[in-house]
This record gives sequence, C-alpha cells and structure tokens, in this order.
Amino acid sequence: MPRIFHVFAILLLIGSAVYVYKVKYDTMALNSEVVRLNKQIAIEQDRIIVLKAQWQGLNQPDRLQKIADLNPDLVPIGTQQIIRWQDIPDRAAPVDTIGDKLSTLGLVDPSPAINSTKPTTRKP
Repeated sequence: MPRIFHVFAILLLIGSAVYVYKVKYDTMALNSEVVRLNKQIAIEQDRIIVLKAQWQGLNQPDRLQKIADLNPDLVPIGTQQIIRWQDIPDRAAPVDTIGDKLSTLGLVDPSPAINSTKPTTRKP
C-alpha cells in the first residue's frame, strides 16, 4: 500500500511541475504580447501626434486666406443663410410606387406600407 501511495505522490508531483511550467511559459508569452502591444500603442500615438500637427498646418488662417483669395466665387456666410431648426421641412413619407402599380393592375394583394397605419382589405 505505501508503494502505491508513493507512486501516486510522484505522479502528482510530476503533473504539478508540468502545470507550473505551462503556466510560466503561458505567462511569458502573454507578457511578450503585452510588450508588443505597448510598442504598437506608442507608435500609433506618435502617428496621431503627427496627424494633429499636419491638421494644424492645414488649418492655419494665413494658408486658408490664400486659398480663399484664389477662389473669388467664395463669399462670407450671410445671416439670411442661417435658419432655425424648426424651419427645416419634414421628410416626405416613403412611397411604394411599384407596389401601387402592381395593386392597380390586380397582380398582388395590396398590403399596408411600412409606415401606414390603415389596414387594407382585398376587393373581391
């Protein structure tokens, strides 16, 4: 009986050692992935800084004024061009022209439109 216990203990010890090494190498792989991602983040942050600097260069007032001077058709915005939100007209309701034509020909059962609230009935 003690030999079986010793064999079981040795197998348990070997299994736990294998598990510890697996966890160690998995952790090392994940650590290297974190380092790689941190480097990639730093590169992307540098790119963002460069793009912001380029954007600032493109939005310089002197540069924009030169471009505006080259295009004489451009005029400043007038107060008559600014309207209130309430003055914008509502969208027209969607119309199913193909379905309407088919129903007038009697080829399909007229079905309610997507936004329609009236139920339609079929004429005999």
